[in-house]
Amino acid sequence: MAQSKEIENIDELRKVRLADEGYIVITDSARSPLVHKINAKCITTDRFNDKVVIKGRKQGSYFWVDSVATAAREFEAKRCKACKPELRLVLPGTFDS
Repeated sequence: MAQSKEIENIDELRKVRLADEGYIVITDSARSPLVHKINAKCITTDRFNDKVVIKGRKQGSYFWVDSVATAAREFEAKRCKACKPELRLVLPGTFDS
């Protein structure tokens, strides 16, 4: 079953990154959501702190997802061009029986 969870504080961000499983989706009010590798260099605590803590998620949020397919299905997220998570995206409908 597909899973996603909002990352609400810096401690949660650290925990998901230490687990080194899944992906991070960043939503933004100014652009389409992007899916990133869990430990990509484009995910920084400074950016997280600015968007989630200081701005109170008014301009976007961070989410942990279990797969690129979940990111595409739940958030219509596109792959980050910098960290390039999973080069082949499997469409969610592929798994429907």
